[in-house]
Amino acid sequence: MIDKIKMYWIFVRNFIVFAITAFLMKLFPKYNVQLRKWAARSSIPTCINEIEIKGNIDEKADIFIANHQNMIDADIIEFLLPNVDLCWVAKKEVENLFLFGNLLSKSGAISIERENKRSLVELIKKADDRLKKGKQFIIFPEGTRNKNPKKLLPFKAGAKLLAEKYNLKVQPLLLLGIDKIITFDPLKVKKGKLTVIVLPTKKPKKKTNWYKELEEEMQKTVDEYYEGK
Repeated sequence: MIDKIKMYWIFVRNFIVFAITAFLMKLFPKYNVQLRKWAARSSIPTCINEIEIKGNIDEKADIFIANHQNMIDADIIEFLLPNVDLCWVAKKEVENLFLFGNLLSKSGAISIERENKRSLVELIKKADDRLKKGKQFIIFPEGTRNKNPKKLLPFKAGAKLLAEKYNLKVQPLLLLGIDKIITFDPLKVKKGKLTVIVLPTKKPKKKTNWYKELEEEMQKTVDEYYEGK
């Protein structure tokens, strides 16, 4: 009973934090980056009591890519990159999510329709504007939340096209262990340790298999993490 009360308190508390953030972002749009970072600092410690980072995150990378398992992944990334003005690239369906969609739209995120080539063209056009504003991109290349923490979904083309078009330096990140902290069947929150594995940055090389090789490298890292667990 006590665990359930704690779990519901975490959800209610964080909902209030996000609601306040969305409201303030609407009133003070020029402070949207600071507000997003505040929301991340306020929410992440409620469910994660330790973060182990293996490797050094290059905050000067142009585009960050990460695996995607949970609805709090976005806040984790904002928490890990306190000095980076992130431009999120997200599937269009997220725009319709109550509160989260509002937060994304206010932050200047770019939404795309999966498997829609026209949408990818729009991504390239809008990305030029965001780059001129000094933003750095974050994208989940799997395209959606993955229910299997041990097996990455096939990477979508968006990150590849973006990196190659603008010759962006890519910083791969793996968020591991979140499946033990928040579960959905049944819904449960148990404070735990998150492991972040930082792979070396990559420079895209056109007409090579760099993107597929990166996917394989990230999957190998996931395999090594879960081996024996």
